[in-house]
Amino acid sequence: MSLLVLVMLVLAACGDGGGDADGDNGGGTEALGCDPSTLEPAALEADAEASGNGYRLAQAKPNVTIGVFGDRTGENSNIIIPSHNAMELAIEQANEAGDLPVNLVFKPLDNRNGAADTAPAIAQQFIGDDSVVAVLGGGFSGETGATGQLFSEAGLLFFSASATRPDLTDQGWDTFYRGLANDNDQGAAIIEVFEHLDCDRIAIIDDKTQYGAGLGNVASAAAEDADMDVVLDESIEPTTDYTALVDSVIAADPEALFYSGYAAQFQLVARQLREKGYEGIIASGDGSKEEPIGEKIGEQEAENVLLTCPCPDINLSDDEDAQAFVEAYEEKFDERPGIYAAEGYDVANTTIEAIRECGADGAAGVTRECVVNNVGDSEYEGITKTMSFDDNGQVETGTVSLFIIKDAVVREVGPVDAL
Repeated sequence: MSLLVLVMLVLAACGDGGGDADGDNGGGTEALGCDPSTLEPAALEADAEASGNGYRLAQAKPNVTIGVFGDRTGENSNIIIPSHNAMELAIEQANEAGDLPVNLVFKPLDNRNGAADTAPAIAQQFIGDDSVVAVLGGGFSGETGATGQLFSEAGLLFFSASATRPDLTDQGWDTFYRGLANDNDQGAAIIEVFEHLDCDRIAIIDDKTQYGAGLGNVASAAAEDADMDVVLDESIEPTTDYTALVDSVIAADPEALFYSGYAAQFQLVARQLREKGYEGIIASGDGSKEEPIGEKIGEQEAENVLLTCPCPDINLSDDEDAQAFVEAYEEKFDERPGIYAAEGYDVANTTIEAIRECGADGAAGVTRECVVNNVGDSEYEGITKTMSFDDNGQVETGTVSLFIIKDAVVREVGPVDAL
């Protein structure tokens, strides 16, 4: 009975209240009315001019994806991970700033050991995903060479922060850009170092990879131009026992040796050379500049080993933006930025700026074609260099730096051209 009485009271309050046919209910509607217009929102924003009258529901930004691939788990992954970390940081910072017309999604894929034969399948994953507007990679030259044509045909930006083989920018790929100096610069630089140190008799060894053989060939040509005596010039496939090579080096007795290859093998070559008593200079390129390469070679064996890289140590920069990057990187990843971290950061931010320009009139403008075109026209001021490119996609500025291992730690000497 109580429930029935309650229902009747509610119906009486919201019904016609016994009013007449013209809707006059004796004042009940005017007093209560069941009218939601009598309710006021708690905090109505003064935005009637912009939105029509009051609130406007926020529209979610569409997602666009920036992909990256390279050796994330293989034996040379320490060369690649820092650049991927920096790219992730740049994308995170851009999203937090909130001034893009889109939300950026970072999509890293692992191409273990940077293998050329597995890279095309990874490229197709990105190409087939309509949300992907740029791919930052590849990490190594072999995987880059195996996928450049695929990305070009798909009209998808392919932007490397670490692949240095010179001919990558000579393939006619319309969407490929490189954000650092190449091995034409690096191969000549190591010979300049040897000249500076008055070395006449040298050995050049490469690991038969596309990167190693290419860099070794450039070094050999530069040595010939410098009238150096190349007493040993060999290509040796990666292995774990370099006894035969070590014996050949000791027999040839060069004053300096340049190993053109990757860190996993270089640490073995350098250690086995020292263990067999070789006392000459041992040097390698950027493919060997990982941390902690000095510890892997051995503290005593690694002392005074030389490394070149088209990447200055960003941790030593006194530029405010560079210092801010180092601080943010250390805070996020609990370590200092390693090889190609700064270059990865610049490549990512150049791409982000291109996306921003494409979306100036709305998210619909962020297309693959627009992103490629805007990167090609870029004048982005990065923390390592101005990111502007020649007609082949090669960055127009860039230097090669020399590093020396002291107490198992890789330390920068400075730009080779400033020796």
